[in-house]
Amino acid sequence: MFRAESFEEMRNIANGNKEALKVVEELERLSENDEFRILYDAEKMRRKEINSARLDGYDDGYNNGYGSGYDAGAKEKGIEIAKSFLKNGVSPNIVSESTGLSAEEVNKLLEELNS
Repeated sequence: MFRAESFEEMRNIANGNKEALKVVEELERLSENDEFRILYDAEKMRRKEINSARLDGYDDGYNNGYGSGYDAGAKEKGIEIAKSFLKNGVSPNIVSESTGLSAEEVNKLLEELNS
């Protein structure tokens, strides 16, 4: 109901429900109060700014090659596990299959460990 674009749409959504119609009436009454409208609009703007900042932060992280935080964390964990396997003599092919890292990534880790 609160996603409706007009009071008429809210009434239609309420579909005769007395409590919902009371809410619509109260919202309509409040919308006529200038002080309430100013406060409501300010809160609406504040929420839009917060959501915008969140989206910008997400986009920045994603566009900088990190994908989601989960993806980045999973990749780091896979590298840690791969290093541990390699230190314990597990073959690079098995390490690649077990961690999801490419053969090239595993070979690079192996070279790093051996140098």
